[in-house]
Amino acid sequence: MRAKIKHAVYATTTAAALTFGSLAISPGTATASEVRPQACDVFTFYTVNPYGKTKFKSRGPVVGKYNSSASSSWLNMSVKTTKSRSTTWVGEAGGSLDWGIVKIEAKTSYEVSKKVSSGVTVTNRMRVDAKKRGFTQPGVLYRKFEIEKHRQNGNCSTTSLKSWYMNGIVAKLHFAECQTKRPSCKPKP
Repeated sequence: MRAKIKHAVYATTTAAALTFGSLAISPGTATASEVRPQACDVFTFYTVNPYGKTKFKSRGPVVGKYNSSASSSWLNMSVKTTKSRSTTWVGEAGGSLDWGIVKIEAKTSYEVSKKVSSGVTVTNRMRVDAKKRGFTQPGVLYRKFEIEKHRQNGNCSTTSLKSWYMNGIVAKLHFAECQTKRPSCKPKP
């Protein structure tokens, strides 16, 4: 009789252990419908993308000088600027120019000038071949930028909210140059 009771106790203990074990394991397994999506903080952020090539815009007239020597020489050509140039929004404005410039400079390696004035004398030191005329023209280089506002959503996806475009002055003094044996040529940046 003792053997039967002992066997019944072992059987009950084993069954209880297996049942308890299966209960301990089952909360850890979840079906696909019970998996919750990952949660992210919701916030807005900006990206800046430069695109296209830089564009030259003149700041003054073309000036030239003749190299009469028998070898190439460095010639200094001075010119007074006659045009001012500014960084501008393209299409719909995105706020103040300062706001856009700060975004560009924070997100890219470019430095953007807000404005360059006219009435300034600038000098280009240009190497001109023997018996040729060298011509130069002062200007600025513009680069186009897209400033885009995004939102990170609670499900970790992102949504593009709005875009602005800015023509930024990335070089406030750049010289276009050419040289020729003819009376003139068109300077190229």
